[in-house]
Amino acid sequence: MKKNKLTKMNFSKYFALFITITLFISCADFDRDFEEERYYTSSHAEENNAAGGTVGLQALDGAILSYLRDGESSTDEFGIKAVDLGMDLRSNDMDMSTNTWFGAYNNYDNIILTSNDNEFIWEFFYKVINNANGIINTIPEDSPEETLIFKYKSHAYRAIAYFYLLRIYQHTRADDSTEAIPIDFGDFVGQPKSTVGEVKQLILEDLSLAYNGLENHARASKQEVDASVVAAYLARYYLTYENWTEAEKYADIAMSVGSIESDVMHGFDELSLSEVIWGAEVTEATSEVYASFFSHTSQINDGYSGWNHFKTVNSNLYNMIPDTDVRKGWFADQEYDPGVIIVPGTWGHYNITPKYTSLKFIAEPGPGVFIGDYIYLRNTEFYLTKAEALARQNKDTDAQQVLFDLNSVRDENYTLSTKTGQDLIDEILMYRRIELWGDGVASFDMARLGTGLNRQDGRENLVMPGADLVIPALDAKMIYQIPIAEVDAEN
Repeated sequence: MKKNKLTKMNFSKYFALFITITLFISCADFDRDFEEERYYTSSHAEENNAAGGTVGLQALDGAILSYLRDGESSTDEFGIKAVDLGMDLRSNDMDMSTNTWFGAYNNYDNIILTSNDNEFIWEFFYKVINNANGIINTIPEDSPEETLIFKYKSHAYRAIAYFYLLRIYQHTRADDSTEAIPIDFGDFVGQPKSTVGEVKQLILEDLSLAYNGLENHARASKQEVDASVVAAYLARYYLTYENWTEAEKYADIAMSVGSIESDVMHGFDELSLSEVIWGAEVTEATSEVYASFFSHTSQINDGYSGWNHFKTVNSNLYNMIPDTDVRKGWFADQEYDPGVIIVPGTWGHYNITPKYTSLKFIAEPGPGVFIGDYIYLRNTEFYLTKAEALARQNKDTDAQQVLFDLNSVRDENYTLSTKTGQDLIDEILMYRRIELWGDGVASFDMARLGTGLNRQDGRENLVMPGADLVIPALDAKMIYQIPIAEVDAEN
């Protein structure tokens, strides 16, 4: 059963009250390891109440990160990766074979105001917002820098949540004066809808404040938010709303994190990969097992993907990938019989693997084992963002070079593009679809580009019955209705 609105509000009130206490309490021993905790509970409060300095803030920050990772810890509500997977299943590029978990995303059935999936998305991001507000509103501006760091991080969390909500519940190309979603200021009072422009302004203010505040902050691991993470979301924001110069600027910062991996068949399940900007470590203690991203996407595991719930690539997109491009190996090139070991070193799965099935995401193999880290951001996305932003500014030579810098690592036969203008932009967009397949970007790109859904395009891969839809770009089905629980609360 879903938590009702009152439960959500009480959780956040308690969160805000507790952080106020933690800021002014004397230091005490504090040795609990919160890194693997999923929820902020009363037992956390007891130990935090005895702590001083930033220890309590670290735990609260960790609670938000854990919630982003785990969500409601149920089969299709496992945090931000569940939302990313659901959004990709609404795109032209990812299909599934059977109407099961996530099927309602694929056939657009869950956009209605009474849908459980819809309620999850709404509550998930507003809980992040409420809990970020709990930190933002209780840390004075004249606090020590070590304390303000947590305020800056919370501005980032709040901005990320609003950025998702705004694009899910309103058309990306909607005018700034269009009604969108409520802004929660942390006072737990039902709010009317704010306009697109008002929400965009808050997102940009939060991201800018977070970037400036975290610019000199050195994080301990890729699980934490720092300026590079914020730069990535600034690049996404500016690309979405067509500020090409700023998109170029922040994409350049984000793409400079690490280097591009030459081996793309590693399964994208390790934060240690050089191209990872931000993600979450998943251990045996924190794995949600079947209620996890890899259960739904890792074909060689004993999970939903392997139980005939295949995630497949649009065959038309697959055919666009050059044969010399290693990214073609992300998808099955033929139908494999049961027991055939597709990925070397993994266990022989008992099931078939149809042609075009995803092999991009591979967790630690074995029956009931899903130990794979969650990757939220990779630097390769921002090579493509910078390339597109440059091309939109008619800086074709520079755009060609950035595209080459990425593609030459993925395809040893790739040559510097000679395309210009719209042809170059189209090439960059094609490679965005290939490189970022399954990363939660596809349907958001469709929305910003004004691209409709067309699953009657002659694709040969498995398509879920009833999901062979054609929907125009600005059709009402392309956005979600505000859930009935929120509507009732506002009334």
